[in-house]
This record gives sequence, structure tokens and C-alpha cells, in this order.
Amino acid sequence: MNRDLTTLSPTARLAPHQVTLVRDAEAAASEDLRYQSPPERYPELPFPTARLANPVYALLRRLLEAMGLDAARIGTPHWNPFSEILKPGQQVLVKPNLVHHQHYRGGQLHWLVTDPRLIRAVCDYVFLAVGREGHVIVGDAPLQSADWDALVRETRIERLPGFYASHGYRLSLRDFRTLRTVDRRGMKCDPTPLAGDPAGYRPVDLAGDSLHAGRDWRRFRVTNYNPHTMREHHNATRHEYLVAGSVLGSPVVINLPKLKTHRKSGLTGPLKNMVGINGCKDWLPHHSSGSSRDGGDEYGGRSTWKRLSSWLVEREETAGHIAQKLSWNAARRLVYGLGSMAATDRSWEGSWGGNDTLWRTILDLNRAALYADSEGALHDTPQRTLFTIVDAILAGEGEGPMAPEPVPLGCLLAAAHPLAAEMAAARLARWPESGLRQIGGAFGLERYGLAAFSRQDLDIEALDCVAGRMRRAPWTEFSRFLRPTSGWNHIAADEQPEAAAARAAEVEA
Repeated sequence: MNRDLTTLSPTARLAPHQVTLVRDAEAAASEDLRYQSPPERYPELPFPTARLANPVYALLRRLLEAMGLDAARIGTPHWNPFSEILKPGQQVLVKPNLVHHQHYRGGQLHWLVTDPRLIRAVCDYVFLAVGREGHVIVGDAPLQSADWDALVRETRIERLPGFYASHGYRLSLRDFRTLRTVDRRGMKCDPTPLAGDPAGYRPVDLAGDSLHAGRDWRRFRVTNYNPHTMREHHNATRHEYLVAGSVLGSPVVINLPKLKTHRKSGLTGPLKNMVGINGCKDWLPHHSSGSSRDGGDEYGGRSTWKRLSSWLVEREETAGHIAQKLSWNAARRLVYGLGSMAATDRSWEGSWGGNDTLWRTILDLNRAALYADSEGALHDTPQRTLFTIVDAILAGEGEGPMAPEPVPLGCLLAAAHPLAAEMAAARLARWPESGLRQIGGAFGLERYGLAAFSRQDLDIEALDCVAGRMRRAPWTEFSRFLRPTSGWNHIAADEQPEAAAARAAEVEA
């Protein structure tokens, strides 16, 4: 039977099926990341104001008000919205999407990472609840080639630990990766061990309960990583992930995903963002080698040049010397370049809608985040609260997750249930739920399940912030079709807003 996740929320008012969505067009129009402090004096906050434009801060505040958190004290100096979720002295993990330190096609960094102004605002309200005895960790595992120092510097979140320390609070920034490489023409070079999570790591083994169980584990791959390492952790008896201790040691995780398209999973949303709790990328099955006609899901249909390209990648990754790696890399680039010139379908590496592997990894990691205790052992009941706020201020379309084009939605949405947040994010992107296997897969789970409600139960309350005031509005007014990546061109807008509104009215009637 499906597990009831009402225990995810310590307050009964945050029902699993409820989502709150707020919009302010001014937030989408403002792209100045320098101003992260409150734009005005809010009675509940002890932190100084900048009195400079920061509509993102105001938007989060309105979101928390709209959710009715600590409703009796809204507008007073004693308002403490997260007090219904957090306790004084707790450790809290704030999990943004900090995928890389630069946009792959020269765009702005905040087009692909969680808005740093949102990170700061969330942390302020978390500290209201946990107090000076609490500990806030802002952590993620970006791509292996990401420069963490450049990432936190350019987003200006490197200032957060010092800022909070000056007011008597403790915040830590943590890079959960165990290894960093340099990406040179698609080749991973100069592997450098990192200190990783100071809280260490725990292998979380889902074994036969993994969604990969029963599949051909010999095919599991993540491009540009050694497949032999993958087989040590995903095989006939084991399906394990290396989860950061900072995650497992936190009774509450606040998930801050960035809504954008993704080459392998379709969309980056609340569920996909949990991939960043894993410390080693080669513990993460991203696709199964070979074509869809041969039992794999790396690409659709048979293709000699794609098969040869994949073979050359693996020779490159298993080569013992840099000269050999360079030779294999040059051969691979030549084969791929010549092959793609004449091809109409260039999808490869599992970067297409037929990927039947990554969504399983995504759901495995969400179950680890919810059901694994501090030592990595799995239980039948949730071990921590997972609260989600989706950053759809500037959503991303096109070639995400690394080269998205910005879509100014100006929205934040929040939910106490990860699947409710995922479904709402898909609707905001106007994507059909059937196009996202992680949604259908979550509803199909039994042991360590995620679903606690039916699709019809999802309740999205939408509010538009106009001139500092909120008005109720149909959520369809806020939605906008996010154009998919090239491997997902089969995806079309689920419905026009008018049709969705009519359907919602019909269901309600």
C-alpha cells in the first residue's frame, strides 16, 4: 500500500495536496542580484534593511502569508512562519539548485541557478524559527566541473556565513561533491579530491526496493564517468547512493529548485533537485547504454555513429594515461561531429524523452531523502520534513539545464509534499504530467512511496501581487509553456489556459 505522507508536515493545515502559488511581475523584471537584504523594515525581522529594490524578498514574504503559516501573528513583530515546521536549535538544510558557475552559452548565471535573493530571504525566516542555537546549511552537489568558489562568489551567497555570524547566527555553505574535474572539450581532466561534506557520507542502499531493481544494471551509465565504478554500487544485489551527512543529519530539508527544462529528465523541478544530495556522480545511473531497440535508452533507434561514439567515450574514461585519453577523445569528437552533421536526430547520452533510467534515480534519491535515518538505514515512515519552494521567478526553457533561455514568470510556489510541488510545477510549465515519468512513477510506488493523494486532489491556490496587494486569480493566468530541449520536441503544451480553467471548473462542479 502507498505510505501516507501526512506526517511530512508537522502542521495539519499543510495538507499534502495543497500548493500555494504567488506571482509578482516586478520580481521577474528585476535581475539585480546585489540587493539581497529586506527592501523595507518588516516588523518580524531582526536583520538590517537595504531599502533598495528587492521584490523577491517581498514575494517570499507574501507566499508565507498566503500559506497561512503562523496566521494569528501575521503583521506583528512576533510572526514566525516557519515555527510551524521548525523547532528552536534545529539543524536545517536549505537545498538550492547550484548546478554550475557559468551558463554554457554565455547567458546570465541566475538563468540556471536558484535566485540567490530567494536563498537569503528563506534563510532569514529559517533563523527566526531555529534561533541562534540552530544551524542552517546551504548545500548542493553541482556538476563535477563546476568551480564552487566562483559559483558562490558570483551569486554573492559567499557573504552569507559572515553576515549571519555578525548577528550571532551560524550558517555553513557546503559543496557536497567528493571530486572536482576540469571540463576541456567534453573531457574530464585534472581530477581533484575535495574535502566534501564535513558531516561525512552514508551509503543508502535501496536494494530490491530500488526502481532500478530487476533491470540490466550492466548497461547503467553516466556519460564521462567510468562504468566500472557504477557497477560497484548498482548491481544484482545493491542499488546504493552516497548521501551527504548534512542531509541525513537534518530533521528538515527546505528544497529550493529552479524550474527549467532538462535534457534527460524533461524538467528540473522539486524531485529532480534531490539528485544534488549525492556526493559521487558515478553512483547515479543517468541512462542505459545502447539504443531503445536493443534494450537501452541512450538514444532512440539504431545508430552506428552514436554506438561508436559511446564506445569511444568509455575507452576514454577507462584509459590509464592522459595521452590515451586525448587520443580517444579526439576520435570520439570526430565520429560524433561527422555523424551528427548528416543526422536529423542528434540526441545522445540519454538526452531524450525515451530515457527510462534517470527518473528512477530521481525517485530513489527522493525516497532516500525522506526515509533514510541519520545512518542511512531506510524506514517505512518519513525521517524528516521536506518542504518545497519552487523558484519560477525566471524559469528556463530550451537547452536546459546548462543553457536555458529565461522565461519571466515572476512566480514562487510552495508545498509540504514533494509530489504536489512537482505536479504544480509541471502545470505551471504547461507540460503534460504523462510526459514526466517521475510523476507517474511516484504514483506507482508502494514501499517507500511518495504518493499520498490522487491527481484530482491537487489544489493550487494562486494569488497575484499587484501594487503591494494580493488578489486571487486562476493559476492558469500564471502558466506559460516552457519550450523543451531538442530531445523532447514531442512535448507540446498540455492545454491552453482557457481549457485548463474550464476543466478545473467542471471538476469542482
